[in-house]
Amino acid sequence: MAVDVEDIDWVGAILTYGGGTPEVFLDRLDDEKWIIPHCLTACDIAFAECPSARYRLNSGALSERTFTYVICAMVLRVARWSMRKSESNGAYTRTDQVMDMNPPGWEVSPDLHVTKKERALLTGVTEGSAPFGTVSLGLDRAYGR
Repeated sequence: MAVDVEDIDWVGAILTYGGGTPEVFLDRLDDEKWIIPHCLTACDIAFAECPSARYRLNSGALSERTFTYVICAMVLRVARWSMRKSESNGAYTRTDQVMDMNPPGWEVSPDLHVTKKERALLTGVTEGSAPFGTVSLGLDRAYGR
């Protein structure tokens, strides 16, 4: 059961997973210009960073719902980042770039990337687990994994 990522309803998925933040997609629901290209690029990045995700998605081990959740989370971070802006009219200046003032669950990023949590969902392997017979060298903390 091969899944073609171009056949997924990305606009519907974004509206489902970003439903609590409709202001993020104001003037962006024109699927041909913003949402679909970002979602397809996020798919390419997810498959590049987690090569087993493509196999797991096609075999059914990774559900399409979970896959679309991960891709939408990646795109939502970029959409929330691009909401931040500065404005000035000569009399005052306002900058909305304070990154530590994010509400919980509102991670933002200027780039599409896969987080540890999303990688675990895509690969099916949690951070502390490894295949049978694998010995951890304890260097995970040193190399940021």
